[in-house]
Amino acid sequence: MRERILMLTGVELYKLSRQKFAYLLIVFVVMNAMLVGIGSRIFPAIMSAMHGAGGAPAFDGYTFASIIGSGTFGAAGAGTIAMLAFSGSMVASETEGGTLKNILVRPVYRSEFLIAKALALFVYCAAIVAVTAVLGISAGAAMYGLGDISIAETGEVYRTQHEMFMNLGVMYMMDLLSIYAVGCMGLLMSVVINNNGWAVITSLVMYFPVMFLKNFGVFKDWIFTAYMDMGQNILREMVVVKSKTWLPDLYYFAGVNLITIALFVSLSVYLFGRKEIH
Repeated sequence: MRERILMLTGVELYKLSRQKFAYLLIVFVVMNAMLVGIGSRIFPAIMSAMHGAGGAPAFDGYTFASIIGSGTFGAAGAGTIAMLAFSGSMVASETEGGTLKNILVRPVYRSEFLIAKALALFVYCAAIVAVTAVLGISAGAAMYGLGDISIAETGEVYRTQHEMFMNLGVMYMMDLLSIYAVGCMGLLMSVVINNNGWAVITSLVMYFPVMFLKNFGVFKDWIFTAYMDMGQNILREMVVVKSKTWLPDLYYFAGVNLITIALFVSLSVYLFGRKEIH
């Protein structure tokens, strides 16, 4: 079974590599990240001109990288929308095109086929996060530097470069979990709805009520959308706050997202197993 899933995952990744849409989405996400970064550099200059030199916030390369990430993987960022549009078509496009029926006549279990889809989606999410990470870190290094963080008045180092690179790694891993949870939601909609266009539209429309649920106390601790900006927020505060312990928040974030991913994938596998393929 494991060998078949790995083989099917390789086939899915090959199909993704042949889709222009997959590359266009990466370009879209990267362009959005660049625009967010440019804006983060321009607006402080405008505020400084309006309020004097004291009005400009202090920036560093790590905060700048987190700003690029936040514009891409935030609760309603470009990466989130792009991932819904992409994952919402993964099964529905093959159902509508008739290729799914041809695939399933082969000696392949439906559960294996869908798990392979989910694994390929994870690899694609990882590729988007990796590209954005390289872009954000490179831009942060070029514009502000990525050295030790120290107190200007005393020169005391309170965050070493090694510590901050570790924190950046944690942040981008959190982004990966967040964006993959969104992708799994789109995959579920793609299983439920046969029409490709409607599956994508439904994925996008359904996401915003789910995102809005984080504003209600009964849901805010258990809805994955409440944690989508957490990676960037934690990293920025890590730059200026040394004493706060973040591990409980990180564990809670990971728990909620992993449970959400497992729920979406399990529902997708179950419903796909009962799906009528015409």
